[in-house]
Amino acid sequence: MPPPKLAKQEKKKEITLIRLPISDASLVFVPSNAIEGFQERIETGVEWVLTEQALRHHKALGGREHIPKVSFSKALKNKIENSIIGEFLDNKSSLTLRQHWEVTLPMTIFDIHKCANEEGKICYNSDNCITDNPKDLIKNAVIANSRKVLKQDFKKILVLRVIDAKITHLDNSIAKFPFLVTLNLCGNYIDALDTFFLPRNLRILELQANRISNLESFYNLPENLLYLGLAKNLLANASGLDILSRLSPHISAIDLSDNDIYDLEAVIEPLTKLQTLQSLVLAGNPCAMCLGYARFIITKMPGLKYLDNREIMLTNRPEEPYEPHPDDLRSTYFLFTVIRIISAPLPPKVDKGVIATFHVELELPLLDSQRRMFLMFRRNGSLTELMPAPEDDNTSDHDDKNIIENESASDETTGDIFARLEAKNSREIHHYTTYESNKIPWNKIMNFQEPTVKIFCPDLTAVRNTFRSVITVRFIYSLQTPSVKLDKKLDKKDKTSTIKSRPKEMRATIASIKCALRPCDWSQPAQHFHWDDTLNTNEAVHWGDGDLSAVQYYAQGVTNKPQKGKPESDVTSKQVAPENLTCHFSFGVESFRIPDQ
Repeated sequence: MPPPKLAKQEKKKEITLIRLPISDASLVFVPSNAIEGFQERIETGVEWVLTEQALRHHKALGGREHIPKVSFSKALKNKIENSIIGEFLDNKSSLTLRQHWEVTLPMTIFDIHKCANEEGKICYNSDNCITDNPKDLIKNAVIANSRKVLKQDFKKILVLRVIDAKITHLDNSIAKFPFLVTLNLCGNYIDALDTFFLPRNLRILELQANRISNLESFYNLPENLLYLGLAKNLLANASGLDILSRLSPHISAIDLSDNDIYDLEAVIEPLTKLQTLQSLVLAGNPCAMCLGYARFIITKMPGLKYLDNREIMLTNRPEEPYEPHPDDLRSTYFLFTVIRIISAPLPPKVDKGVIATFHVELELPLLDSQRRMFLMFRRNGSLTELMPAPEDDNTSDHDDKNIIENESASDETTGDIFARLEAKNSREIHHYTTYESNKIPWNKIMNFQEPTVKIFCPDLTAVRNTFRSVITVRFIYSLQTPSVKLDKKLDKKDKTSTIKSRPKEMRATIASIKCALRPCDWSQPAQHFHWDDTLNTNEAVHWGDGDLSAVQYYAQGVTNKPQKGKPESDVTSKQVAPENLTCHFSFGVESFRIPDQ
């Protein structure tokens, strides 16, 4: 008998992604007819992290119209005079080289390390990082008892750093260092690079934190260049990025982080022609926040070994070629997840019909482009006056407030946090964009959905800036009450009645926490925060790269016995649940993943 025919396996249906429509004109770009000061009003009131404040300060200095011209030779001369090398090159000094070596130099080093504050130590290190091991150069000159030896040896150095010296342009004085391998010109005001002056043996060129907004002048870099650093400049999409394809044939690492590059394809396309490129840093650009960021780069550049200073593992490489949808490269989702809330205070009993719930509220000033467009003609603050009063609202906000205060005063638990209820004004429009999680009862506050808040973001620049700012998280208790008649008085003379409506929602803030966000990492897209009220601060404490969701707790007084088949070490790894209010949560962006077929 012939073997029975096998049933044909049904093909799995392809899962299609649901994509939200994106309007570039209304969401991403600022309108050309926007009145002066539009962007300033958007960002007024936004609290930036310390590194972002420093970056903005440097860009503000570099953005001045009239910047004094400072050549490389002038800046180098000032740098040498302020370093310890300058003391040994001073021909007018009354001390010999040996006296400087045995007396002046040890005293200077002792004063810096023992007496100076942190700022003084930073300034000292900045002044004396002009080259590697400057003491060795000085020691050779002291042994030879000749300042000429120090001058000759200084011209033979391999590493030269002239940082934070206000350089605006290069000159031919660089030719005095023919053996240079590393040239560091970070923290200056260079806007264009005259590559003709660069030593041909150069391997490493660092130009971070300058005013470079266009790469058209980078066409003649040294042929043996291995590393090019252009982080913290003013590069955008229209910045001559095509020149990247004509860099050194030996280039292996490029740092373009913390610029304003929005179009990922525009920067990756020329880089794919660099066959020797092994390391690329794009973190801090708006394009680094998009859904298909890592997968698109890894697919387009199979020879790349490091992305944003993270090693690309075999598991990160897609098995099949990835062709992104255009929206995957110009949009993302902002994710906020409540990992756990422990030891939240037990709320009091409420009247029948009143619903008591908890929820988490986020203040994200930069993510709602539509509201920012609406607010650009207004001052910051409340915009209640723009909204008409509801037709069924016969009382003023003042009357509502008196009702709440009277009820709270009669409550026996006036000192309790739940007694400090405030009415939510449904007519008020906040300048800061507010997002709320789902509302759940007290006994289920461990069961927030994942992610707790998910926000579609077509403006990648706004997302990037959000992760450079300090945002606020609130844990809120609210009472939902249907509109009821609290007081009805009948006047017999005119036969009219007055009705006062109780506010529909009252709330109390249990905890208000500030979180200084940092840039997301494509390999670890979530950053975790820990807060508890024993820290006596309203700021969250960041736990580094650790995953707080892996932390396990057990209730106090409960003996945990190891389950069958599990060693006792699994039990001892658990921690005692805290007695005080503790919150664990995380922020991140969604990385695009191909759905299972």
